[in-house]
Amino acid sequence: MVLDRSRWPAGCAVVFAVAGTAAVMYALGVLPEPWTHGYISEGGVATSPRDGIYRTGILALAGSLALLGAALRRLVPFVFAMLVTAGVFGALSSAVSCTPGCPLPPYEPSTAQDLVHAGASVLAVGLAVVTMGAVALIALPPALRRTARVFSAVTFPLALLLVIGLLAIGRGLFTSVLERVALVPVVGWVVVTGVLLRGLPKGVVPAQARLAGRSKAAARAAGASDVPAAERATAG
Repeated sequence: MVLDRSRWPAGCAVVFAVAGTAAVMYALGVLPEPWTHGYISEGGVATSPRDGIYRTGILALAGSLALLGAALRRLVPFVFAMLVTAGVFGALSSAVSCTPGCPLPPYEPSTAQDLVHAGASVLAVGLAVVTMGAVALIALPPALRRTARVFSAVTFPLALLLVIGLLAIGRGLFTSVLERVALVPVVGWVVVTGVLLRGLPKGVVPAQARLAGRSKAAARAAGASDVPAAERATAG
C-alpha cells in the first residue's frame, strides 16, 4: 500500500531534484557559453570557480533518484533497486570530476578519471531512463503510468539522438545543446512522479499486491472448506 512512509521520500525527491537542478544551472553560469558549448560536466572541473556547487547539485540529483526509488519501493521493489543504483552512480559522478574540457573518446584523448566520471554519469542517467520506461509498462496507479509514458516518449528519442551525436560527431553545438535538452524530461519525470506520489490517496494498492492478496484469500478459503469435508469423512 502507498502509506505515509512513501510520501515523505517522494516529497524529498521533488525538493532534491529542484534544488539540484538549480545548483547545477548556477554552477554552469560561470562558463563562457553555458548553454550552447561544452558538456554539462565541465561545471564540475577543479578549475571552475563553482565546482563545489556543481558537485553538490549533482549529488542532490542523485539523491532524488534514490528517494524516488524509496517512495516506489512498496509498489515495485525492482524499481527501487534500479533507482537506488542510479543514485549510487550519480554520487560517483559527483565525487569523481572530469579533467578540464571533459574529453571523451573516440575523438579526444581521455584519462581514467574522465572515463570513470563519464561512465558513472551515463549509467546514472541510463538507469533512470530505463526505470522510467519500466514504470510506463507495469501495473501501477494510472497517473504514474501515464506520466512515465509521456516522459518516455520525449526522453527516449532525445537520448538516442545524443548517443548517435556523441559517437558520430563528438563535441560540438549539436551535442552540447542536446545533452542539456535530453536531461530536462528526466528531471521532470522525477519531480512530477514525486508530486503524484505525494497526492495518492492512502490505501492505494498496486495490481501485484491485489493479486497476491486474492491468492492468499483463495488459499485460506480452500483450506477452510477442506476442514468440514475431512470431518464428514472421519464421521462417516
